[in-house]
Amino acid sequence: MRVWGPLAALLMAGVPLLAGPLPSQDDWAGARQSVTTADGQQLSYVEVDGTDGVVDDPLILLHGYTDNSRSWSLLVPHLGGRHVYAVDLRGHGGSDAPACCYGIDAFSGDLLGFMDALGIDRADIVGHSLGSMTAGVFAAEHPDRVDHLVLVSTAFSVPKGPTDWLWDNVPALTPPIDPNSQFMLDWYANPTPVDDDFLSRERAESAAVPLHVWTGVLRALTMTDWSWYARRIESPVLVLWGDQDGLFDAGTQDWVRDTLPEAEFETYAGHGHNMFWERPEDVGARIVAFLGE
Repeated sequence: MRVWGPLAALLMAGVPLLAGPLPSQDDWAGARQSVTTADGQQLSYVEVDGTDGVVDDPLILLHGYTDNSRSWSLLVPHLGGRHVYAVDLRGHGGSDAPACCYGIDAFSGDLLGFMDALGIDRADIVGHSLGSMTAGVFAAEHPDRVDHLVLVSTAFSVPKGPTDWLWDNVPALTPPIDPNSQFMLDWYANPTPVDDDFLSRERAESAAVPLHVWTGVLRALTMTDWSWYARRIESPVLVLWGDQDGLFDAGTQDWVRDTLPEAEFETYAGHGHNMFWERPEDVGARIVAFLGE
């Protein structure tokens, strides 16, 4: 069993139990539920009913920097009917945005609190970019809580070029951020077409991320190197990368390959940092195949 705790105990604790079908883009924000961790952090998430007929097969999805749970909405239909929890990381989407703290350790601690609060004993975890770093550190720290680990557009640290570009632009942002500004259009650019309705909504929610979160996460990422944790991961690992990724170049992937020699790797030629937006069917099929191993 991967989900523990009697139903009655969860109900008495006030834990939401309202999984439903995949929300439309119109309904995604309204489908969010929230849970409060033991240390008081309120985390928002979207839970999608499993349709694969398997009991207790939770799949947790962790989005990237300035994204939110909607980031997974194009991919979820292609995840084999798994019971999905798409989480808003702290400071993003509908989750609390405290003044502190926005390092990988804080996000990993929130994930532990999230799983504990919902009674999820073990799960498969898929993380994108910032979410992949969080998932990797969590898997190293809590090997008994992770079955399979999928790292989408990952790196152990962020190269200087992308961080310089972000530092040139992020401090100049002033609320309300225009989701259609040149910076936001560039930030959400993709080498191949992505669903326009999804992308406009994702940009709008990103523009609503508080400025202290933009800068707090960026400051932490500038100092991040989680390769030490990666060497301690015990779970099977799948790494997905698009060779047109504007944040994490081929050199970062060589480092990942050298550090995780037992991992499976898949490269998507001609696609970028958000390749699961560009090719959700193909990426979903690859993830499902890996999770079934």
